[in-house]
Amino acid sequence: MLLNEILEKLAAKLNTKKLIIRYNTQIFELKELTTETTPEKYENDVLYFVHDASCLGTVVPQNLVYAGDAPDEIRRLFVNSVQIDTVDYESAVNLAGYVLNKAYRMQALYSSMLQMIFDGKGISGILSDIADRAESSIIVIDLSGKVLAHSAPLRLENQLWMQCVKQGYCPTEFMEHIRKLRQEKGKQPGSDPYVCFCEEMQLFYLCSKIIRDDTLFGYIFMIQRGSEFGEDCYETLSLVSRTLTETTLKNQDKISLHSHLYGGILTDMLNGITEKQATTRIQVSKLVFPSFMRVLTVKPLYYHGEVSLTASIQSQLETIFQVEQSIIYQKSVVLIIDVQKCREIPQNQLEQLRTLCEKNYLLAGISNSFSNPAKFQEYYMQAEKASILSQRMETDGSVHNYVDYAFFDMLDALPEELRLMFFCHPVLPLLRDYDQCKGTKLYETLRTYTLTGFNQNKTAEIRFLHRHSLNYRRQKIVELSGIDFENPQTKFLLSYSFAIDLFLEKNTLYS
Repeated sequence: MLLNEILEKLAAKLNTKKLIIRYNTQIFELKELTTETTPEKYENDVLYFVHDASCLGTVVPQNLVYAGDAPDEIRRLFVNSVQIDTVDYESAVNLAGYVLNKAYRMQALYSSMLQMIFDGKGISGILSDIADRAESSIIVIDLSGKVLAHSAPLRLENQLWMQCVKQGYCPTEFMEHIRKLRQEKGKQPGSDPYVCFCEEMQLFYLCSKIIRDDTLFGYIFMIQRGSEFGEDCYETLSLVSRTLTETTLKNQDKISLHSHLYGGILTDMLNGITEKQATTRIQVSKLVFPSFMRVLTVKPLYYHGEVSLTASIQSQLETIFQVEQSIIYQKSVVLIIDVQKCREIPQNQLEQLRTLCEKNYLLAGISNSFSNPAKFQEYYMQAEKASILSQRMETDGSVHNYVDYAFFDMLDALPEELRLMFFCHPVLPLLRDYDQCKGTKLYETLRTYTLTGFNQNKTAEIRFLHRHSLNYRRQKIVELSGIDFENPQTKFLLSYSFAIDLFLEKNTLYS
């Protein structure tokens, strides 16, 4: 421990004067001097105490605490020294001993924490030991409220706290409290630990910030029933903060810290945190999202591991869409794309995406546009469903928009026992039976005619029919079923009926 740190502790408790520090040095031991124990040589890493400075000879210790006055001829020899009142001598010796022993304990704790981290055991074990001694709970979070580590068992009376921490995040009410503190300039102290009261959850907590290169990364909290925290608690929290900074955050810059928050929040939203929790964590983290955005998921048709995604595909996608970061989730690269006011992805970016997908055997799904980042999970599911349904429906191409599969997604969400064919226009089973009996192809003709938007030229081209042959089949269908191809309602009923029919065919749900 440095000499000036010990002397500052003495000055805070006792009446000190005539302070001289010419060479600040590390102190490893304390010794008292008397007329019988005055050595001929003094150690420079020892702090000496003397009740009567006149007993000193022409050689004086470099580091000295003396009581009462010292003769001028001796005082002129002092290098590092401080004077205390005679009545405070015993108190000064005891206090310095306590301060130095405490520094040794903190250094031992610091070494133990580092060793556990290097051994791969993490910091939670140390937090548990500290919390046991303090009969409290300790929780480490990042700036978004994600729990990075915590003591066990948790001594939290509030069941909401217990539930949230076990799930990996702080309660929304507490994060709102932190957000308000950060907004109120001057209310939240500096880097030293401080005690605060969360009115929303009726609890006192001791807090220390985790700071890396002047960037706030997170907090460490000690939570207990009362508002009184021992002196060791303050230093312990500072030590944990220092340890995290020098290990977990050692090689991270501001960009990587931002990426940690961004990726963590997106992943947690996909893993199921509520919209309210997501909103609070985004606000507390001060992350900025586009005003209008879409979710893009890109996955390999033949998965070769996450390394193959991160090594090339991920960075290329980030370059194409000019995004700072994407995440890997369930074998897919997931991006949030800025689509601005037009809410559409620029054509040049779509073309680059198609080229990348075709060249690397990738499949892409694109969600509808949205503006609330807390709804990210919903739109991720849209993008995923677009990819899944495109394969199930055997659709050509490598890039698929959810809007083209929304109807099929609705059908897919219905219970399997629901007989969807019952909801189709009766002309479908009628023509199927007629074809089977007569050997005709009226059913396939009507389906092609419907799926082409009732375009006769396209239908004739697809079915390899002369126009007169197509007209004959249309007329035959009208005679058998009585449908009116000029009626918009009929066209709507046929459109959704054949969509159901196609869905059932691809999903083999016929009974």
